[in-house]
Amino acid sequence: MNSLMVVLTAGALVAFVVLLLFSRQPRRTYLLYMLYVLPLIDLKITPYEYGSLTLFDGLSYLMLFWRYKDFLSVYKPNRFYFGGFCTLIFLLLLGSLTSSFITNSLLTILSVFPIFIYARLLMVECLHDEGFINKMINGLRFACLFSMAFLVVQLVIGLDFRLYTELNQNTLDSNGIRYPSFFADSQKYAQFLAMLSFMFLINNKYIQRPQLKNILLFLSVVVAIFLTGGRSAFLGLSAGVLFLLLFAGMQYKKYIVIGCIAGGAVIALFSNSLILFKRQDDINNSFDFRATIWREAYDIYRSHPFLGIGIGNYKDYVSRYAQDQYLVLENEVVFLDQPENGYLKILTEFGAPGFLVVFALILGAVIGGLRGWVKKQTDSRVLLFIAPIISWLVSFVSLYSITDRRNLIVLVCLCTFLIYLSNRSKIVHEVEPDAAFGEPV
Repeated sequence: MNSLMVVLTAGALVAFVVLLLFSRQPRRTYLLYMLYVLPLIDLKITPYEYGSLTLFDGLSYLMLFWRYKDFLSVYKPNRFYFGGFCTLIFLLLLGSLTSSFITNSLLTILSVFPIFIYARLLMVECLHDEGFINKMINGLRFACLFSMAFLVVQLVIGLDFRLYTELNQNTLDSNGIRYPSFFADSQKYAQFLAMLSFMFLINNKYIQRPQLKNILLFLSVVVAIFLTGGRSAFLGLSAGVLFLLLFAGMQYKKYIVIGCIAGGAVIALFSNSLILFKRQDDINNSFDFRATIWREAYDIYRSHPFLGIGIGNYKDYVSRYAQDQYLVLENEVVFLDQPENGYLKILTEFGAPGFLVVFALILGAVIGGLRGWVKKQTDSRVLLFIAPIISWLVSFVSLYSITDRRNLIVLVCLCTFLIYLSNRSKIVHEVEPDAAFGEPV
């Protein structure tokens, strides 16, 4: 880690502690802080040998001890998610203890708990303030717009303006530059944009009908995706838009159709200038490479179908048992840390039971939100939270992006929003204010 990273990490830690000490609403401070300093939350505070914990992980554990009372009860409608979390941790522990790299895997499990810490505190805060979800949406929008401002500077100055000392090789494509903004990887940034683009379609004044500014902001994010050259993110975005076309109200459908026609015209006119559409020549080579890696990863899963090879062990495993999974970068052999497929990464490391639990939690939130919308128990915002999750599910086929906490926190927020909106009427009566602090007992 270079000196700039050390300074930024230390500064973010100190700033958070100071804010927490003076805050009358520490839970809210933590939740919003993660969004407004989102470019920094993936910075490492421990080396690879000690679990590669990030700033997000460290601050989340601090909140676990600071706000331990918020974790002492389980709301009845959320017992499915609590049970899923406990089952997942149990399976990951078993997988770690039976793996070839026990210490590494056990340390990696430490990065799983912060996900549920953040989700739990977000749920509690939303229940105590119905308007807080709008503050979170604004925070996510800010993070997206800030990333695009960062990208604009890169367009002017070039990739010398960046957060990381080293960028992924995919930022320098043979067809041109694929801009990563404050990410190190242009593909992960593209997925980040694809998910957050739908947040700009939310019109809090009249949810059923987006305003012109909502559409223009959404389209500006789409342009940014074009500049990243991320094909999987663009396909995911298209899947999310198709979902809205099928289920959203007539006003959204009208704008979607108009937007698709306008987008098609732009693509037809400028396809030779946009790197996303100039990369057609390497599709076959890219697919052949991924197909080979996918087959080998599936073979690894077949050898460890129940408990997997242990969370966080993919790179160590292939370096010992599948040594043909490597890249040569600057004359140096680098073993793959994931099989170019998010589903296979989880399947190989977690095993089939762990894989099913993970996606049961995600799809459970989606199905619950959709059911609540069909029964008119919640508003149509759920559709604009489901669409980005569908976008993520599609792009996850060729991109394991959740190692980056910035993408992960967006996914966690979306799932928690859905769980909250679909269950708030069942949970709200369980929340009893503490007489001294106005918070749950």
